Amino acid sequence: MLTASQALCMPPMCIRAIQRMGLALGLGLGLGLVLGGGASVWADDDTSHKPSAQSQASPAIQQPQQAWPSFQELLKLPDWMSLVVDVTAEPMGGFTPASNPAGGAAWIQQVLIASEFSTGLNKPPEVWRELDHWALNLELTSFNGDPNLNLVLGTTFPLQTAAHHVGLWLTKASLQRSRGTGAFDLKAGLLPLNPGFIENPSLDSYIHSALNNTLNVLIPGLPINPLVAPGAELRWQAGAGSELRFGSYWLDSETALAAMLGVNPGHPDVQGSLQIVQWNLSHLPGRASVAGPISSKQGAIARQLPEPLLQLGAFTTTASSTLYPAAANQGVYGTLTLPAPLPIGLDNRIWIGLHNGFNSNANPYPLFLSGGWLNQGLIPGRPFDVLALGFGRTSFSPQLTPGSHEAVLELNYAISINAQLTLQPVIQWIINPGGGSNGGSSYAGGVQLNLSL
Repeated sequence: MLTASQALCMPPMCIRAIQRMGLALGLGLGLGLVLGGGASVWADDDTSHKPSAQSQASPAIQQPQQAWPSFQELLKLPDWMSLVVDVTAEPMGGFTPASNPAGGAAWIQQVLIASEFSTGLNKPPEVWRELDHWALNLELTSFNGDPNLNLVLGTTFPLQTAAHHVGLWLTKASLQRSRGTGAFDLKAGLLPLNPGFIENPSLDSYIHSALNNTLNVLIPGLPINPLVAPGAELRWQAGAGSELRFGSYWLDSETALAAMLGVNPGHPDVQGSLQIVQWNLSHLPGRASVAGPISSKQGAIARQLPEPLLQLGAFTTTASSTLYPAAANQGVYGTLTLPAPLPIGLDNRIWIGLHNGFNSNANPYPLFLSGGWLNQGLIPGRPFDVLALGFGRTSFSPQLTPGSHEAVLELNYAISINAQLTLQPVIQWIINPGGGSNGGSSYAGGVQLNLSL
């Protein structure tokens, strides 16, 4: 971090950049708190929209309320069809004092349209017939804006979750059979690797691409969203709180599928296959203490933080490409989320994550270590807001990537305006940007806006 003497000697452009970042973050936080209106997002007497299942079962539990009709309601879709439109915008800016003190800014936006078709959508699993177990899923994702802020600042990894090549992507087309009250789920079609694998719900609270979602696994050929590949997934509920997942993907058509709707995926042609296995365990120490709503002076409050979860997984791939002709690779990964009995706010979680790839000749970033803290209700009168602090460090392959490592420390605060709108100011400190080639550190800030209809 900058010392006081260094700060006093900073160029005027750098000082102005810091001032603009601070002003933007302050305005974002203030606007969110004003729009959120404190307790106005708590349960009220509005009955203009259908209440959720949780509110029907426990009407006394306070939770964010729906403010606007969903597309499902506006279009009056039948019970056997589900439609969700999710919009995420991430305006951010930053600077690197050593190489780009003037800095830069960029806006990237993601629009997700997800649909599901099944006769079992609005029926309890206990009464399902065979046809009710089956569902068709179709998902399209559009990216617009400038995804290259990291290149301007000289960092290796994108600073925004939505920083992908612009255009329209097919991100899922699948047929699945849900277990209902049974033990097995089966899914097949054009699938991304995540969210079925290498994705812990705790990581969804972050914005930097290295912290969000898939433990910064960047092996060429892996169909990580928005990439898809022909594949199949099997889930087995092995016991109370224990689930095994198996996946197999064929990678030869991955690049062609990405380009099908006109996108330039920036991805080499890949040939080969991927096999992956993952074990999820949710019955962990402290689980009982966070099983129900939060008890507070204001009454019962719905929890916004993820449940305790242990994930352990391993994968092997025979993928080869023009970049890495012999790119066979194996790796292991894991995450752990646990309750933290801290006297801060209403609820707390701590989490750790890692992945390790074994072939550094074909894996540009073979080791990633991360951890963080999540807090709900830090500010009195804001019971549904979530504070997130996270750190991630990615090691570079000495054979493939110049430099040693890049790390990020992120602090953000998700302001719950209502059940459909969240405003999330964020600041990031990127340590050793570009693996050390750009010197010093990079600093960035901005806001993520998420609207779900």
